[in-house]
Order: sequence, then structure tokens, then C-alpha cells
Amino acid sequence: MDFKQLETFQKVVEKKNYSDAAKALFVSQPTISTRLQSLQNELDVQLLSNNGRKVELTFAGSVFLEYVNEIMELKEEALKTIDKTKGASFNSLHISTTSIGTYIIPHISTAFQKSHPGVRLSLSFSNATAAIKQLFEKSTDLVVSPATLKNNKIISNVVGHDSLVLVASTNHPLSKSNDIIGFKELKRHQFIIREEGSDTRNHFKTWCEINNFHPRDLIEMDRSEAIKIAVSNNLGLALMSKFIIENDSRPVQFKILNVEGLPIHRPIQVLMLADQENNQLKQSFIRFLRDQLGG
Repeated sequence: MDFKQLETFQKVVEKKNYSDAAKALFVSQPTISTRLQSLQNELDVQLLSNNGRKVELTFAGSVFLEYVNEIMELKEEALKTIDKTKGASFNSLHISTTSIGTYIIPHISTAFQKSHPGVRLSLSFSNATAAIKQLFEKSTDLVVSPATLKNNKIISNVVGHDSLVLVASTNHPLSKSNDIIGFKELKRHQFIIREEGSDTRNHFKTWCEINNFHPRDLIEMDRSEAIKIAVSNNLGLALMSKFIIENDSRPVQFKILNVEGLPIHRPIQVLMLADQENNQLKQSFIRFLRDQLGG
């Protein structure tokens, strides 16, 4: 049994005669007859019957047709999928990362490609929740993030370390103090926080709960870069990555405040699906990233 036989059977049923089916498939009518006879001999059952000039399905033929339609649909789907992969490199990695990756991945990915010719890297940036969702959906290969995830389908590899600190503009009143700043004082000031789904937002929420602290004025922003600009313009306080602050090439415009319960230490991790643990290209990238970050 082959695709030509199935295609012929399907076309004869559609056209209801051998002649029109032959024209549609650009073959001779005897070829149609040969293919169908061979198919019926192999199945040891009659699939079609001639009723005058019209071909009709037998009961066995009607049952078989349902499977043929499914098989031919799967064939078309497979061909379309394969066609999309033509020209694509199998030595490719898609990496999703959070804000911290903005200061890690672009530079390191260039160095990695130089040491691994022929490997193509593609990057996308989002918050931790969205990046991990992409991993489960298999639309990305690796996630670089400080987020911690307990799931037996995911494995994590620590490649570096980071801390979350509370910062203010150097022009903010609290920047003048070197003492521990109390929560009563903090409550008087506006906070700029990350959006839901961000690892930094999750840590901020936990820190507030532990210290029974409820800021009155909050502004939510979905980009660390926007928060940095807002803080530097003295619009409020923010919990930020020390790694991001220290790796910003621009002059420091922040003061790290001395506050109870801070800094919050967190690992920089590479997350991947557990069933991909033995993938050599992914492991090479993880080792390279760990060496670069000193993790």
C-alpha cells in the first residue's frame, strides 16, 4: 500500500468515475485501474463497485475512505511542516530571558557564536512567567532568569548570582541617610514596581508581607529600563537588580538604601525542559554562560 494508491482511491471516489480521476491525476485510465486493483488485492476486499457509468463505494470502501482521508491530511500536514524547516539550521538555540538578561545575553551570545561557528542564536525578552510559559510550550529552548521554579519537568542550572536592593535617586531625601531606614519612613514615599509575573515583583510582594509593610503610593511599570529612568528622575523608590545597576554603562544615578530585610539574594539560572538535559548544544551554552558570569 502506498500514497499513490490511496490518492487514486480518494480521487475516484471524489470524481465518481475512472476517466475523470485519471485526468485529475494526469495519468492514464489503465493506471487508475491497476492501482485500485492492486490496493483491493492487498486488502483482500472490494472497495468500489460500478453502477453503470458511476463508481460507488462498498460498505468496506466507505469505512476505508475515512482512514484514507485522515492519512492524506496527515501527509499534507507533515509536508508543510518539513517545508518550513528547509534551510533552517539544526544548530540553533532560542533563548528567552528577563530584564537581567538584557545585560548578559547580547554580549555573551556574540562571544558564544564566535567560539561555536554555525550556531544561530535568537533572543526574546519578557518577564519570568511569560518566559517559563514559552519553555513549556516549546517555543523557546532555554530561559535565563533569576526565577526559581519547582517542577519535575524543568531543571535549573545556576550560572551566576544577583541581589535585589532598594534604590532611590541621588537627589531623593532618603539618599542623604546612611542609617537603617524604617518602614514608617518608607511609607511616606512612592514606590515604582514591576508588573505581575515578574520575579522582582514576586520578591517585592514577599518582602512587604514579611515586614507587614503596605506602601500607599505605587506606580507599576513593565520594563526595568523604564523604572531606572523613573527612579533617576526622582519619581519614587524601586526594588531593583544590583546586577543591572552595576552593569549599566551610564553614570550611576542611584543610591542603594539601607533597609531591613534587604538585599535579597537570588541565583541567576538557566531553565530547560528535563527531557533536554543531554542536549549537547544547550549544555555548551550553559557552561559558557557560567564561565562568563563566574557562577
